[in-house]
This record gives sequence, C-alpha cells and structure tokens, in this order.
Amino acid sequence: MRLARKAFLAAVAAMFFAGCASIGHLGPFSTVVVDAGHGGIDRGARARDGSQEKEYTLDTAKRIERGLRSRGFNVVMTRRGDYFVPLPARAAISNRQWSSVFLSVHYNHAPRAAANGTETYYYSPRSYPLAAHIQQELARFTNSRGVKRARFHVLRNNAKPAVLVELGFLSNPQDLRRIKSASYREKLADAVVRGISKASR
Repeated sequence: MRLARKAFLAAVAAMFFAGCASIGHLGPFSTVVVDAGHGGIDRGARARDGSQEKEYTLDTAKRIERGLRSRGFNVVMTRRGDYFVPLPARAAISNRQWSSVFLSVHYNHAPRAAANGTETYYYSPRSYPLAAHIQQELARFTNSRGVKRARFHVLRNNAKPAVLVELGFLSNPQDLRRIKSASYREKLADAVVRGISKASR
C-alpha cells in the first residue's frame, strides 16, 4: 500500500508539472510593482509568539525586489517602511506604471493550526499565467494549496496583470518556524522571482 501510494503521489506531481509547462506567458514586461502587504497601523496576521505579518511581508518584498533587479526588471515598491498605505493607493501605484505587473506579498492565518502551505490568487483571467508560474515555483519546496481566483481589492481594481501570494501560515507552528528564518524567506523570494521571470518570456 505504501509503495502504491508513493507511486500515485509521484504520478500526480508529474501531471502537475507537465500541466504547468503549458501555462502560457504574459509576454515581455519591464516593471514589477511589489506590494508588501499591511504596514503601520495595519499589522496583518499575528503569530502566537507576537510576530506580525507586516514585518515579514516587507522583508520578503525587499528580497523579491533585489532578485528582480538582478534579472533586469525595474521595481516599484508600494511601501519601503512600516507605514500604512490604503488599498486604493496600492492599486493606483500599479495602474500608473507602463509595461508592468503587480505582486502583493502576504502571509496567511487560519483558525486551524493544521492549515499550512502556499497559495497564489488572481482575479483577471489574463493574470492567471503569472499566478500559475509563481505557484509552480513555490510548489517545488512548499505544500502547494494551488492557484485560486479571488476578488481582493488590489486585484479587482488593477488594470495590470495582478496576483497576491500567501507564503505560509503564521498560525501553523511548522510554517512559522520556517518563515522566521531569513534563509527560508530568501528561498521564498527566489521562487517568486523565478515565477515572474518565467511569465515574462
């Protein structure tokens, strides 16, 4: 039974990555708007140890910025410090850019401590390739909860291809232990950067 189950899981994984090969691409774009979720009075989710989502989103967003710049992308940040930026302003920053896509960075929380893993959201169908390529890269080393459609303000009010990533659960002890590691956040950032790069080809 164990061997059969392993074979089944391997087959499912192979099908997933084979399917991702035909995701498609957005075509070339030169700018990525990186949105660190929450900030200032809006702390976002809070872990049991008191650590706050807004701190991890900003740190990860800056890591993504560095990775994207190293690949030749122009990067516009919606915030660079611990201050509040209203949701309409975040979408407006994106809508002012030319040849761009939008990425909002978040960490998750759930009533059940067992909930774990990463997921990527999109709203407009044309944003799907961006979401799928990012989630494909995250799925290589995280529990993938998949690509999902949602009506988040920064997605539905965005004129550009736009996605929102949830990079793990602060409410899950194992996820939180990894998220608190700078090297793990760097690994997450690298995966997001690879996904964005693939979408632009």
